[in-house]
Amino acid sequence: MDFRLQTHLDNVNDSLSRQFALNVTTPEGFELWQEQFRPALADILRIKNRIPEGAPETELLSTVDRGDYIEEKHCLFLDDVPIPMYLLIPKARPPYKAILAFHGHGIGVQQILGNYADEATRQKMTAADENFAQQFAEDGYLVCAIEQQGFGQRVTEQVENIRSCRHLAFQYMMSGKSLAGERVREGMAAINYLLSRNDVESDFLACVGHSGGATTALFLSALDTRLTETVISGYFCDYQHSILGMPHCECNYVPDLLTLADIGDIASLIAPRNLLLINGRNDHIFPYEGFHKPYQTLQTAYHLMASDNNLSAYTHDNGHQFNCAATLNWLNS
Repeated sequence: MDFRLQTHLDNVNDSLSRQFALNVTTPEGFELWQEQFRPALADILRIKNRIPEGAPETELLSTVDRGDYIEEKHCLFLDDVPIPMYLLIPKARPPYKAILAFHGHGIGVQQILGNYADEATRQKMTAADENFAQQFAEDGYLVCAIEQQGFGQRVTEQVENIRSCRHLAFQYMMSGKSLAGERVREGMAAINYLLSRNDVESDFLACVGHSGGATTALFLSALDTRLTETVISGYFCDYQHSILGMPHCECNYVPDLLTLADIGDIASLIAPRNLLLINGRNDHIFPYEGFHKPYQTLQTAYHLMASDNNLSAYTHDNGHQFNCAATLNWLNS
């Protein structure tokens, strides 16, 4: 007798009736679906009545000349939480197109800023395009990068493998919150700040995330329609093949999420805004075989809004890796 539980779990997932699975057939029905889905998603993330409003208080902590741009470190205040926020400001004349960039699992925000402890680490990181915030700034974008909760300077006293995701995710869960939701709230506060600046173009605001950063970028872009461009790298894969199919960090799991929707439905909240998906054919933690079905859902959403050209997908032959050249080609097109 086999007492293992995987078959049972697969049956549970298959039997779920997802409340907001996309099944509308008209533009009017789609817009109503989005209008009803967004507050339900915010509620699942435990931020429905906690959306940050107004420009947050900030304090400039340091300034470093990085050649093509100035790197400023700020403290952004949200409730009782101080947030490390870095601005990479080009030396060209403003106004600037702004990008909100989210790092994934690793050393924290420094890995996308291009600030590494030694030359060997720099070569390894830049070869994998981990320094994408730095590359965006060198291309002329004003980049805002906040250090996500659980990494770098933002760990708790229970640190495992240089991060505190496990401790944060479970404590928030027991407190009626979610780590994913708290990261999204901080992204919303950063958007409020960027849009309060007079050197930022008002009609362009991009959000880019890779891996764990793409999780935040997806939920943030689904909920906050002020974002005009979104890049989701190394994350777009149905949940059965990815975070349910193998061990993943605890910060990926949102209680009750699958009673609402799968990833294709969530990403459809971004339509008709510009969206680029980047996936590796050899990504073993977000397998490419889990890309196609949710992408078909997205294609339906964009077709309903007569915005097929606003949806793009770029697939490379590497593994779990960003691609900065493809991102910049898309953003600059």
